[in-house]
Amino acid sequence: MENITLDPEYENLIIEVNQLKEKVAEKIAERDMLAFHVIPDIESKYMNKIGVLENDAFIANLKLIRTNRKLELYKEKIKLKRPINEKEIEEQLDVEFDEIEDEYNELQEEAFLDVEDEFTDKVTEELLKLLNVIYKNLIKRLSPLINFDNTRIDNQLYELLEKAYRELDLSMMTKLQAICEQIKPDSSLAIGDAKTLEKAKDRYLDLIDENEEIILHIKCSDSFDKKRILEDENLIRRTKEEINNEISKIEDETKKVEKEIKKLQKDL
Repeated sequence: MENITLDPEYENLIIEVNQLKEKVAEKIAERDMLAFHVIPDIESKYMNKIGVLENDAFIANLKLIRTNRKLELYKEKIKLKRPINEKEIEEQLDVEFDEIEDEYNELQEEAFLDVEDEFTDKVTEELLKLLNVIYKNLIKRLSPLINFDNTRIDNQLYELLEKAYRELDLSMMTKLQAICEQIKPDSSLAIGDAKTLEKAKDRYLDLIDENEEIILHIKCSDSFDKKRILEDENLIRRTKEEINNEISKIEDETKKVEKEIKKLQKDL
């Protein structure tokens, strides 16, 4: 049987499309690593080192806002020549501020629950190196974004893959890898006629641009500003000083408002 010689242009197109498919998988893996693991890790470490102080600043500021509102209610009563009932004013303030405080407390509880013990950092780093290799390989096989012939089962497997990667479930990812070897052994290669490959090429180029934009957005986010702070002890110290100074100013302002309220109480 004679060997079939491929047209050079077609052969080059196959090579180019498969290189692009590899790059798409790399970009998706990088995007998900940042979103699922790097950002949560930064937020966790920031919460441990600086977030507690920021929480104190928020509480101090909330107290100042409430105290200012209390002064405002006092002045309204005086202006309208109505009797001032301290208990009623406090009850009104509770109604106005309880929802804000409850929502903030829920956010804080979630944030502290997400904080991981430091001794797991090394394990997580080792796991990530291994899981990223598996993840990128399975993205090429299962992602509906880059596989135009995906079946319903392929999409379900991809959902399991994303869940396992988020949860650092090596056992599940290893099982998914074994399943893919059985059902899609050649799916890492993009093949087809020239028209199909050109369509795939355009799609992959778009996906690369889209994911590079997402990655850039993540790297320009507040979380990466926090990362920059965490990597510099001087910045950590300076940030803590700034927050403590802010808290002191807020507390001083609160005391001034409280004195004004006491003065009004004496004048009644």
